[in-house]
Amino acid sequence: MEQHGRHEQTPQPHEHRRRQSTKSHPASTVWFVVRTVLLIGILSGIMIGGIFMYYVKTTLTPTLDVNADDYTMNLSSIIMYEDKNTGKWDELQTIYGEENRIWVDYDQIPEAMWKAAVAIEDQRFFKHHGVDWKRTAGATANLFLHTSSTYGGSTITQQLLKNMTGDNDGTVNRKVREIFRALEFEKKYSKEEILELYLNTIYLGQTCYGVQTAAQFYFGKDVKDLSVAECASIIAITNNPSLYGPMSTVVITDKDTGAKKTAREMNKSRQENILREMKDQGLIDESTYDEAVSETLQFTDGSVSAQELVAADSAKKSSGAVTGVNSYFVDQVILDVSNDLAKELGITAKEARIKLYNGGYTIYSTVDPHIQEIAESVYEDRSNLDVTSSSGQQLQSGITIVDPSTGNVVAMVGKVGVKDRNLGWNYATGSRQCGSAIKPVTVYSPALDAGVITMASTFDDYPVRLLNDKPWPKNSPVGYKGWTTLASGVANSVNTVAVQTVEKLGVSNSFAFATEKMNLDLVADDINTASMGLGGLTNGVSTEEMAAAFAVFPNGGVYNSPRLYTKVEDADGNTILDNETDTHVAVKETTAYFMNELLQGVMNGGTASRYKLSGMASAGKTGTTSDNYDRYFVGYTPYYCAAVWCGYDNNERISYSGNPAASMWKKVMQKIADEQENKSFAKPSSGLVTVSVCADSGLLATDACAADLRGSRVREVTVAAGTAPVESCNLHKFYDYCTDGKCLATEFCPSASVKQVGLLDYTRTDYGPNIVANDNAYLIGSFRKLLEDGTVQLPPCPVHTDGSALPPETGGDAVHPGEGDSGATTNPPVSDPNDGYGGSGNSGNTGGGNGNTGGETTTPPTPTTPTEPETPPITNSEDWWNTVWDTGT
Repeated sequence: MEQHGRHEQTPQPHEHRRRQSTKSHPASTVWFVVRTVLLIGILSGIMIGGIFMYYVKTTLTPTLDVNADDYTMNLSSIIMYEDKNTGKWDELQTIYGEENRIWVDYDQIPEAMWKAAVAIEDQRFFKHHGVDWKRTAGATANLFLHTSSTYGGSTITQQLLKNMTGDNDGTVNRKVREIFRALEFEKKYSKEEILELYLNTIYLGQTCYGVQTAAQFYFGKDVKDLSVAECASIIAITNNPSLYGPMSTVVITDKDTGAKKTAREMNKSRQENILREMKDQGLIDESTYDEAVSETLQFTDGSVSAQELVAADSAKKSSGAVTGVNSYFVDQVILDVSNDLAKELGITAKEARIKLYNGGYTIYSTVDPHIQEIAESVYEDRSNLDVTSSSGQQLQSGITIVDPSTGNVVAMVGKVGVKDRNLGWNYATGSRQCGSAIKPVTVYSPALDAGVITMASTFDDYPVRLLNDKPWPKNSPVGYKGWTTLASGVANSVNTVAVQTVEKLGVSNSFAFATEKMNLDLVADDINTASMGLGGLTNGVSTEEMAAAFAVFPNGGVYNSPRLYTKVEDADGNTILDNETDTHVAVKETTAYFMNELLQGVMNGGTASRYKLSGMASAGKTGTTSDNYDRYFVGYTPYYCAAVWCGYDNNERISYSGNPAASMWKKVMQKIADEQENKSFAKPSSGLVTVSVCADSGLLATDACAADLRGSRVREVTVAAGTAPVESCNLHKFYDYCTDGKCLATEFCPSASVKQVGLLDYTRTDYGPNIVANDNAYLIGSFRKLLEDGTVQLPPCPVHTDGSALPPETGGDAVHPGEGDSGATTNPPVSDPNDGYGGSGNSGNTGGGNGNTGGETTTPPTPTTPTEPETPPITNSEDWWNTVWDTGT
């Protein structure tokens, strides 16, 4: 047992080795972990570094190169126009930046100015190579520790690049890009060149850019004549112009003491701080410091604005040719070219605009200076639209004029009144609601082109259905005419006709046509009957879009995308932007012809009859939105197409006798037309046929149509070959009519008083006593009495109440009172072929009898003067359709 016990206590060699291994394991584990972490760190670093280098190569490198020549204003860009008489390109104007800046060379900038900037903004400016790594590290730490609310790491070089490029968003990506740009920039430019650029680009309050503009505005002198104290005062502004600007009206109140300090006093405090830094850094001596601190600063009264100073300087340099304020057309050219240049170069729009101002580019514009001058003369004269709202707002308007054959925008004006600033709001390019002006683009032209309707088509002008228990849609003026021709529906902007047409076409097809064929900028939420049929769009459209869309019609069905310039060349004559127009067939030539006919009807007796041009063929469409917030008109001649919007900055009801947009359109277009040869719209040489149809059914006319109680309803209409109706009228039927009693003939009416007339065998939905169509009196149901049991009773003749008036029986066929017969198709009497179908502009859908039917005619109700129906408002509520009714669409 002892041996056994001793044996148990004696360690064996392999057990000893195992215990030794166990003792050394913790150290090995730690070392293993350390090595693993190091390896992971190295591999992660390599991976991150690789990703970063890839990012630098693919994303940063293309944007790092910033050329100072684009910002020094040494090469001004010019806009050209083509003389339509000679075909030569002439200079329209030189363009200048929207920033009020007067450039000054480095040798004209006093030393005190750049020393003040270096002292307060970048002490190690002459030691670093674009990036102050010490300040960058401090700024990065402050980002996490928040030790200071004002700590910044940007050097003068970095601030300059931010000012030049406009690349100033607060992202890490931007900051990294700025660092790399600064390093690259300092490889190409000297410190003196960088200081010159910086001091000419900094913002110094009161719309002043650069030290020369600031010197003239604040002190009334050139920068070269400034004292040390004045230089420090100007540099003091850079930190916060609204807080330190001498002309700022800001007043600061100390939270603790309640003491108030003006911006001028704040400027003085910061000026002295800058002077102290200049002294401490050895940039000025003690005596200069003392003199500057004690100097009393003499500021101007600020009565001459920075814009006026720059305009005067520009006029001086160009012999008085520059006013400083561009036309709306030039403004839009600058914006369009800048946006296209930004896409081409992969830079921001602001950076592209700066390049454009200073890069010596030549822009070939589409403007016609004479037409632009005409439009401006009308729009600058407030008396042409002297309308003020109840709250005191002045009615505003914008117009775009397009050449249909090219898509070239020849003129554009964005506001009423004299233009006083550059790149301000432009109502010609802003999206606004257009109301019923949308109908030719989204309803009638696509439906005609698809064969859904023809020029022979008719519609029952009557509510389509109940919507929220109310008959819908509603017309303006209130009322329904009954059976109506397409021409009359378009001319009088009848909402029921538009709704029926767009629903036959399909709202999805309407949307596809408007966006793909006419290039309207619509959204998916617009795919509904109210938007496509009546114009209640989500975002609206611009006059530029609408003018280009309507230009399809006078251009034979071909769409040309609108453009304000054709190409841009750089200073060396190389084409850098080629702005080719998008040209495609939008509709058939016959469809374009029919639209011209229909829209001429709008001017000839329709909603725009008072705006028809004198001595020139004209066509167009009016538009009105709910509560009269927006008024619209798009009209054209064989030469030009123009779209006009009118409304207030903030929505208010427009009180105006007529359509102010159409009025402005006529004031401009009549002046243009007066200088042109009278011309009609083109007619296709083939593909058209003429057919006799019923004005009520739109089908082939019958004898019953010619014998309508109102007079002959037979019309001659031109349609596209292959689309003429093949069925005979199914509405008119013959009925025996007593001419004495003005009723259906009864058994007591003598044959001498009875004739056969055509009445409409048609039944409408009863929406109550207040909803009655004008032609209701000519429906057969109006001559009969419906009994409670559902049977129809023929009322007695009010004149022939018994058989006393009947002649003795002589045999022969008896007259069957009130019997209907559709009548055989015959050669009906010929009426005016254009009545109700465009052409001559007679848009009515009824016509008097010509006497061939052998009976008197009944005069229909006097028509109401056509006005433009309103369009429903835009709303996100689920009760959208109810608002359509309530707002009178």
